[in-house]
Amino acid sequence: MNSQTYDQIEIPEEKLENEKKFLKEGMEITIDFYDGEIIGITLPEKIEFEVVETEPAVKGNTTNNAMKDATIETGFVVKVPLFINQGERIIISTKDGKYSSRA
Repeated sequence: MNSQTYDQIEIPEEKLENEKKFLKEGMEITIDFYDGEIIGITLPEKIEFEVVETEPAVKGNTTNNAMKDATIETGFVVKVPLFINQGERIIISTKDGKYSSRA
């Protein structure tokens, strides 16, 4: 929705293949146009998400840079350090889809 005119803008899903895994309700994005046609969107560089599912760290599994899978609120699975638990908020880079830090 355009936040100034409140017009609804529909974007074809095929134009959002990579970006849709980072979209959250109420999020502000920039829509990219070329010759009046939507060509995609620009997301913020980093976005905060809640971890909705991850396995607890296994004691003794402390090799350098040990990572585990975590599912965020959009359903996207990202590798996070072992100390991240379910319910925590993390920051993910939208450029490469990788964990950046705790929120």
